[in-house]
Amino acid sequence: MSKSQILAASTVGLLVIVLVVSNIPAQNATGPGAGQPLGGQPVYLLDINHVFKKHSRLKAMKADLQGDVQRAEQRVKKEKEAIKSLLERLGQFRPGTQEYKDLEQEIATRQADLNVLITLQRRGFLQQEARIYYIIYREIIEEVDYFAGQNRAALVLKFDRQAVDVDNAVHAGYRLNRTVIWNNRGLDITDYIVDRLNGRVKRDSAQRPSVP
Repeated sequence: MSKSQILAASTVGLLVIVLVVSNIPAQNATGPGAGQPLGGQPVYLLDINHVFKKHSRLKAMKADLQGDVQRAEQRVKKEKEAIKSLLERLGQFRPGTQEYKDLEQEIATRQADLNVLITLQRRGFLQQEARIYYIIYREIIEEVDYFAGQNRAALVLKFDRQAVDVDNAVHAGYRLNRTVIWNNRGLDITDYIVDRLNGRVKRDSAQRPSVP
């Protein structure tokens, strides 16, 4: 067997080993269930992407933002239809006449204003979305800081708790490059942080005065 064949066989063997290790079912890991993390450990793990997906306040804020986006799109659509009507009306006048020039100027002005409006709205919505994620990220950090302080943790690492999809080459390649290959389930504080964050939302909703 040639040197290149030996190297290829070794690479395939290593890939299979890593895939098998990464796909070990969670119940095979030692330690308690995912509901309650182990206490007093120096290092914990957090799947922050999962936290974002499950954060009820983030879902509500994104829904509100989406409503604003849809209303803005309706205003833009209405203005485009108005400009289209003006263009159709422009065809009723002979080019070079004062009526034609006045209407042509109005169309150009409204089209330019609309382009500026679309640009500003897009920028504004992107900024709003960034602020939303920043607010939620700060909430997450506050809860992680509280947990770390209570448990005297030295470090909380970001990790991905999803198993490798061996049928998806791109997905598998991405997962194989993750930092954490295996972890004790008791070190994963993701569900704990999600519960704490959503508990905040419930408490805030209960304390908010009702509108008569």
